[in-house]
Amino acid sequence: MSINEFENKTGFSALRLNHPNGTSSVEVLLYGAHVVSWAVDGQSLLFVSDKAIFEQGKAIRGGIPLVWPQFGPGQLPQHGFARVKTWTLGEKTIADDVSVQLHLSEDESTLKLWPHKFNLTLTIRLTSQSLHQELAVKNTDDHTFDFTALFHTYFTVDDIKTTKISGLHNVTYLDKVDGGQTKTETNRVIEFTGETDRVYKDGGKDSNPLVINDRLQVTGSSTMPDIVVWNPWQTKAKAAADIGEENFPKFVCVEVGHVNTAVSLSSGQTWQGAHEMKLLK
Repeated sequence: MSINEFENKTGFSALRLNHPNGTSSVEVLLYGAHVVSWAVDGQSLLFVSDKAIFEQGKAIRGGIPLVWPQFGPGQLPQHGFARVKTWTLGEKTIADDVSVQLHLSEDESTLKLWPHKFNLTLTIRLTSQSLHQELAVKNTDDHTFDFTALFHTYFTVDDIKTTKISGLHNVTYLDKVDGGQTKTETNRVIEFTGETDRVYKDGGKDSNPLVINDRLQVTGSSTMPDIVVWNPWQTKAKAAADIGEENFPKFVCVEVGHVNTAVSLSSGQTWQGAHEMKLLK
């Protein structure tokens, strides 16, 4: 069992958490509080592009980018700024499970982009078969602010064309590939035949578990009820320098968040949202 600090091969400061029973591990960068690896029983469960850019100010393609305080495009840069800021290391715990806390607060650069004071705490907890992340947002300003949040998780798959996701039947979603139309999921199992970019409203509240290829279960807290399902497919992957045409079959994004509406957080209040990924077999 251990929590080791080291310099990642990319040059970023990193932490490696190893579970006491030796079956699972996770690697997280202080840059972006970005999980870049999660492995169980020798299986690597997260996709990171071999073309990913590891530079200050650039988002990393793959793993688990943290989207905050803005999902998608808007007044801020795409997906906000939390994923391109360097966080500080907080409390470390080694017991039955292994966990660390990472912290981020406003600075001169964030205040220019988004004029609010805040404290973020990301807790990462590793069990023998699962990875749990909880984001706590505290409003330390003297006025209310709004935000959206998302764990933008890239899961490794053998082939997107044979990938199946269950647990979203009858859930309403926004189809961003089809002009932003609102639809209802009629399939009990989602399969992929082309570019997919959907935001399922309250998909995380469904009584059925969300399962990828009958082997990975994804759940979100009641405060993170929305599910994004995304794959760029061939043309968009080819156009993205940090993905590449050959990489689109290798991953699917299944993302837990609060994105259909904004969270409105009063001065002095704290909001918490979490997700958990569990290997079933």
